[in-house]
Amino acid sequence: MRSLLKVALVGAVTISAALYAGDVVDINKGVNDPALIKKEDLGNKKVVDEVELGLRKSGLTEAVTPPKADFKRPAPGAAKRFARSYENAPPLIPHSVEGFLPITASNNACLGCHMPEAAKSVGATPIPESHFVDFRPTTKLGKNGEIIKDGKVIKNTADVKIAKFKKLKKLNPARYNCSQCHVPQANVKPLVGNTFKPEFKSKDLMEKSNLIDVIDEGVK
Repeated sequence: MRSLLKVALVGAVTISAALYAGDVVDINKGVNDPALIKKEDLGNKKVVDEVELGLRKSGLTEAVTPPKADFKRPAPGAAKRFARSYENAPPLIPHSVEGFLPITASNNACLGCHMPEAAKSVGATPIPESHFVDFRPTTKLGKNGEIIKDGKVIKNTADVKIAKFKKLKKLNPARYNCSQCHVPQANVKPLVGNTFKPEFKSKDLMEKSNLIDVIDEGVK
């Protein structure tokens, strides 16, 4: 497995970064199609039974075959990026992940291309600064059983502001499992339409994260 990952990683690094330039796929295109929304807009119907709540429409006892999902994607470096689902949403994986999974704390092929120092040279999306900080306060018990967080006695843990963070010199170990938030996409048509339309404060946020700069919004 390690040898396969190494081959895949080396191949990804050698692919020209020019393949990424300006190529972004709008993942929300088509999902707000009026005809699809009208067909599936169950909330505006007078009666909604348990059958209509699901994707199966022919009865609860009849076997339903899920749509065939094709997860074949271009190799790393040869795929178009997906625009983010909304501002600071975890970006979707546009390329094949064959041979990359499962990701473990000691075996993570994603880092070879997506660490900030390597991402620019291969044209990959760099891991954002928010992954190099620790949002968890240092916690310990005092002599009398009081809870101490970051050197201060806390009576109610809900009073701790999660926006306070400590910068790390390496990737936060809690972030090692990339596939926990970043997922590959299958080549299938949407089954249910929606009217959600993302709004971005600036165009560049469709492709990058500024979460570390706005993490305090609504907290301070």
